[in-house]
Amino acid sequence: MKRYFKREAESELGAGTAYLEITNGWPSRQVEVYGATWQWGDEAHPELLADQPLDVLDLREEHEISVAEFERAWSEALERCRPHS
Repeated sequence: MKRYFKREAESELGAGTAYLEITNGWPSRQVEVYGATWQWGDEAHPELLADQPLDVLDLREEHEISVAEFERAWSEALERCRPHS
C-alpha cells in the first residue's frame, strides 16, 4: 500500500518542504524543496531517500496528501534536476 506525505524539512540548505511516497511502511520516493533548490531520491537513487520506516519518521494523518499532489512535486523535481548518474 502506498501513502503520500508533505511536511516541513530542515537541512544545510535551510527550511524547506519534503514530499514522501511510502510503500509498505518505507520511503520509496522523496522530493525536497529548499527555495530554488530541488532534490529527489528513489529506491534506485537512495542517497536522498529517507532510510527510516514510517513509524520512526513521525508522519501523521495531518501530513497526508493526495497522490496527485505528490506526483506534481515529483514531476517538477525531475524536470528541474538533472538525472542521477
